[in-house]
Amino acid sequence: MARHTDTAKTYAVVIAVILIFVFITLGNSIRIIDPGFVGIVVRLGEAQPKELGEGIHAVIPFITVVKPLDVRIQKADVKTDAASKDLQTVKASIVVNYRIDKTRAVTLYREIGITYVATVIEPAIQEAFKAGSAKYTAESLITERSLVSTGIKESISSRLQPFGVVIDAVNITNFEFSPEFNKAIEDKMTAEQRALQAQKELERFRFEALQKVETAKGEAESIMERAKAQAESLNLKSKYATQTLVWLTAVEKWDGKLPTHLFAAPPAAVFDVNDGKSPDNLPPQKP
Repeated sequence: MARHTDTAKTYAVVIAVILIFVFITLGNSIRIIDPGFVGIVVRLGEAQPKELGEGIHAVIPFITVVKPLDVRIQKADVKTDAASKDLQTVKASIVVNYRIDKTRAVTLYREIGITYVATVIEPAIQEAFKAGSAKYTAESLITERSLVSTGIKESISSRLQPFGVVIDAVNITNFEFSPEFNKAIEDKMTAEQRALQAQKELERFRFEALQKVETAKGEAESIMERAKAQAESLNLKSKYATQTLVWLTAVEKWDGKLPTHLFAAPPAAVFDVNDGKSPDNLPPQKP
């Protein structure tokens, strides 16, 4: 009876071991790949040519390892420096959005490994910026930033394409120059502002001068018109002048005061407004 009990216990242990082994085997035979990742299958130390997509996959247990590789859009933030075309030292912060081509993921893992960012992406960004900045002056790097970014993107893409890295966007978030260059730029901007102000003042002076010329022309034309009118008036008066018109003109210009003398040779007083005597009662004038 005791032997039968020991045998039953032995069977139970064996069955338990087998079940544990089966569960472990099943656990190692199933791999789940999350969205946005691919699985790199490594069997006995050799990367297999076909990657695993999203979902559940069965693999050979114990001899197979699945390495997940992120194929979503990622960001590489690199700080670098270079020399511009006019030999100015330029420091820049560059942000690159990239992703791994799913069909080239195995090649990337086989040739570079999981440290591809530090191994190829960051050096490619630095080298592309150095080559690109050498084509522009320091001032052009600022004024033509979008063109510079486009050139750097093309350069990085050509360097990383063999590794299956796709570049989606390149953004230069910051430029830093030497204090001397910043001072030169500030002085130039100040000079341009002053030149613009001087140009505006010159335009104002020209406008005011033109106004004065036009005003003078108008006044001259007005004087000419008045002179013509007066000349025509005198011409008409001289043409149609009569004794009556002469007296009428004199009356129109009379100030209301009676004359006290007639200017003849010799002058004779008409009457004395003080004593009311007529000229006939005045004593004769001495020659």
